[in-house]
Amino acid sequence: MKKSFVVTVVHMKELVDYPPVLSLIENLLTNGYIVNYVGFGVYEAPEKIRKDKNFHFRNMPIINGNRVIDKIKREYIRKRYANIYTEEFMKASDVLWTTTDISVRTIPKICEKYSNKHIMQLMELEEWYPRIVGINLFKFPIEQYARSAWKVVVPEINRAHIQQTWWNLKQCPSVLPNKPYSIEAADANLVADAVKVMKEEKRKIILYLGIIAKDRNIDLFADAIETINDEYCLYVAGKIDNNMKYEFQSMVNKYKCLTYLGNFRAPNHLALLKNAYIGLIPYYLNEKHEFISPLNVQYCAPNKIFEYSSYGIPMIGTNMMGLRYPFEKFNIGICCEEMNRKEIKRCIDIIENNYQEMCRNCLNYYQSVNLDSILNNILS
Repeated sequence: MKKSFVVTVVHMKELVDYPPVLSLIENLLTNGYIVNYVGFGVYEAPEKIRKDKNFHFRNMPIINGNRVIDKIKREYIRKRYANIYTEEFMKASDVLWTTTDISVRTIPKICEKYSNKHIMQLMELEEWYPRIVGINLFKFPIEQYARSAWKVVVPEINRAHIQQTWWNLKQCPSVLPNKPYSIEAADANLVADAVKVMKEEKRKIILYLGIIAKDRNIDLFADAIETINDEYCLYVAGKIDNNMKYEFQSMVNKYKCLTYLGNFRAPNHLALLKNAYIGLIPYYLNEKHEFISPLNVQYCAPNKIFEYSSYGIPMIGTNMMGLRYPFEKFNIGICCEEMNRKEIKRCIDIIENNYQEMCRNCLNYYQSVNLDSILNNILS
């Protein structure tokens, strides 16, 4: 790395909603890079990032409202200021790092202008991307920007090869795993009540962290855990999907084993891991998404694997290659072959019978990924 190497990171979503972007910025700062951030949610980010002397930012203005005129205005403001702020920073930057597909769609001319400096990161696996989300008639030529970019970055090795094949990329994308750069909560006080509840729990806690939606089948896990006497319980933390609020509350009322802790923004949710016994990572194929491929789930790259493993917590997942491969190779978890009481109990029993070994394997797996080395290689 040369002296005063400057990276401009453009992220057109809320920063704390994307732990991999928080990890990227923390990684850059720790390794001595100067970071210019253009995006949303800076003031919700951890203080150690905001107050770093090498962190500079332009926080995007927010336009609220769900009327058509509000959406048009929001799109106009987002594109206008993202282009102004990014161009301002790029006058003295060595790298333009876009974090998502929408970031590229927001500043396409700048991505083209600085293509020899452009690192294009993709959070999802997709063959195509719409010009307007919700309208499939017009496609945004996102693959062209990937072909012209200096480098493309994805979170999982199979995704790298699939993306290269789909978009006819000259080089296989680099892999930057979705591992948290640090595993400390930014403000443990914000989750103190939830942590206290977990500490007082006498049963072994199976913990689910993430979006609470219909496709996560939390009810099937709760139903299975409910039948295992009082040895285990299911604790859930995360944002409840609007279509799931009534149904989830009915689950909480129905199952004595199920407790909802609340919704905690990253990285504060990490404080909940200290008292978990088993981690839950349910993924299910979604063939109805507008543009994201079902292979995105099949070759999932959840940061939860690293979050659980950082505390030595074995995991139960669903039968997806993105979970099965690390679970079997490193012996850190078990995938349910089917979703029923018998199979879920079988997975719990396997972990219970091999618990100490799997805990050690989890810690070794977490330590096996060197984010510093990976990032520096990408930027070299």
